[in-house]
Amino acid sequence: MLHIHNTLTKRKEPFKPLDSRIVKFYVCGPTVYDKTHIGHAKTYVAFDVMRRYLEFLGYNVLYIVNITDIEDKIIMKSLKTGKEWHQIADENIVDFFNATDKLNIKRAHIYPRVSEHIEDIIKFIEKLIEKGYAYEAEGNVYFSVDSFSDYGKLSNITREQLKTFEEGSGKRKPYDFALWKKAKPNEPYWNSPWGPGRPGWHIECSVMSSKYLGSQFDIHGGGEDLIFPHHENEIAQSEAYFETKPWVKYWIHTGMLIMGKDKMSKSIGNVITVEELTSKYDPMEIRYYLISGHYRSQLVFSEESLKHAKAAYNRILNAISNLNQIKEEIYGKYKATDKALKTFYEIIKLRNELIEAMDDDFNTPIALAKLHELTSLVNKEILKSPEPLTVLAALKAYEEASEIFGLFEKEFRKGEGREEQLISSLINLILAIRQKYRRRKEWSTADWIASELRKMGIELSDMKDKTLWRIKL
Repeated sequence: MLHIHNTLTKRKEPFKPLDSRIVKFYVCGPTVYDKTHIGHAKTYVAFDVMRRYLEFLGYNVLYIVNITDIEDKIIMKSLKTGKEWHQIADENIVDFFNATDKLNIKRAHIYPRVSEHIEDIIKFIEKLIEKGYAYEAEGNVYFSVDSFSDYGKLSNITREQLKTFEEGSGKRKPYDFALWKKAKPNEPYWNSPWGPGRPGWHIECSVMSSKYLGSQFDIHGGGEDLIFPHHENEIAQSEAYFETKPWVKYWIHTGMLIMGKDKMSKSIGNVITVEELTSKYDPMEIRYYLISGHYRSQLVFSEESLKHAKAAYNRILNAISNLNQIKEEIYGKYKATDKALKTFYEIIKLRNELIEAMDDDFNTPIALAKLHELTSLVNKEILKSPEPLTVLAALKAYEEASEIFGLFEKEFRKGEGREEQLISSLINLILAIRQKYRRRKEWSTADWIASELRKMGIELSDMKDKTLWRIKL
């Protein structure tokens, strides 16, 4: 049974959705004032794997990721560059989707934008004022932290530890936080019952998540840097509004990606964009790297560790490609030796251990380790004496892993069109010619053919009496 570490309760809990028919899942998305960097990607890839695993287990998942397209940093960039705020947002939304698509992150079902939900936000704030949880002051509206007795239950912060959230006039307590901000000169604004202004940051997620997922839902995710104040404030205003506890059943938070001694952050400037990194590495190599650590752990970025991940990813990819070729050769030959049966049960054992690791709070490092054990078994046993039972069982295990991790999908979606068949036939013909030179021990010619094929991006694996190949994507 799947167990998830719940930030709210500080322990692993069995996963039981509120409604057995559907899992309602919300993730805090990007504030689009700049390009998507690899630190963002770590979080979005982690939640994509969680979503994929839930779907693998048979759950229907409604997945929502918000887009903050109006916020202080966007306004500051607008004033600095002279571009309209919505132009800056739109440009970086395009970059966000380009980055997530490259990394094979499945699109959310809905990407609500703050600017498209202003009316919903105003109505939500009005209700909080009516209930006595919020108050208007000089064109601003603040949430009264003291009015909500459970404040601090997510982050374990006490009243004595609270500091001023943001500057603003008319606050009753310095730690009260803004639901509506009075417009400053030259800032974009919307009209409201309290005058021109725009929403505070925290109210946006409460409104957009509940609009599409209801007054209670299963999972709310984000980076660990959002636990306080963002998610703490979301809980306060949402549970005050709906008078329902818990508003969210499972809170999940990802560890940061570290550059040097600091988290990767646009405000610090120590960022590597997804666009930049995918110009040097295959996106799937990057994706593998990002899930090679546990989602709750910090990941210290280095080129060396990324190169190790690249090699590990390609080791698995080569095994899958080699099995796919052998499958075509042995198709229809159904027999099983005692050795094959023993290997078959080893494959099943490793597959089950991979699932057990994912059931333990999405433990991708252990799950990937099981995949590497499978790859060692493939290379040492199955490829040396292939039998249909073991080849097909290994491919099935890899295909399930691909479904969960989103890593090897192209190996299981190879084209069957006329062009693909022709290319495959030509490569096999060239390799047959090379094999003749190898048998004659004319190594220089055989090595030259291999070298030229590799220059074209065709990876070769020489076996005793044949050569397996794959096109490097």
